[in-house]
Amino acid sequence: MENATIELAAWHEAGRVVFAYLTGYTCDSMELPGSGSGGGSKLNSGNDLGVVKGVLSGDPMSLSPENMGHGIEVARKLMTIYCAGSCAESFFENNASVPEELDMEIPASDIKYIEKIQTFLQKSILDHPEDYPMQTMVSVFKKLKDPDVWKAVQLLAAKVSESETKTLSRFYIEDTLMLAGIRARRAPVSEGFSVGVREDETVSPATQEPKGSTFDLGNLTPLDIMLRDFLKRIKNDWKEGELDAAMKYLHNVYKKYGSIG
Repeated sequence: MENATIELAAWHEAGRVVFAYLTGYTCDSMELPGSGSGGGSKLNSGNDLGVVKGVLSGDPMSLSPENMGHGIEVARKLMTIYCAGSCAESFFENNASVPEELDMEIPASDIKYIEKIQTFLQKSILDHPEDYPMQTMVSVFKKLKDPDVWKAVQLLAAKVSESETKTLSRFYIEDTLMLAGIRARRAPVSEGFSVGVREDETVSPATQEPKGSTFDLGNLTPLDIMLRDFLKRIKNDWKEGELDAAMKYLHNVYKKYGSIG
């Protein structure tokens, strides 16, 4: 796949991952096309997963009556996320400015779910506006004009593009977002849901870390063990892969600026 296409995919994925975090969700992995599958991101909605599935079915009857209000809230979040990828890509192509006409080329997979979310909202809300997806895109563009939000998209797009495997795990995603001032709100551990740039591909989690680390987790020093225990104390919901990635990252920092023993 041509480099230009991969670059645009990086902006697309970075846009929706950043907006997933802005709406309160997280991302388990992101992957660009050509890295072994069709590319895409695996978002984590925590306790909302059942509601997410109901919204993406396009049928409000799939949710219980007591969940309807929350379902509408989740649907609006999802609309933002599914619009954000194409908006970020277009914003980049227009030199960090909003295009004069919102005639963006949106991937079929995104259009499919934008339509399902819109159908869900139209069935749930009386007089729901027909142009709600367009209203959402306008709102996303307004947020992209915020220097801090655009910085987060830029850093994340660059990070995944520079990765040898063109994949990032949650640790590297959140480490990058923190550099832009976006702190992750930890969602309860749950199965994620995939959003890909190609409709005919199934997205699998990107579990490989950027290469270059020689840290062997199977041969821990006493200080390594203490550091591992400390990380567990400050955040008790680490997944094993995240904890390993954090150890590798810190080990490389110590290797560059000092010694860990």
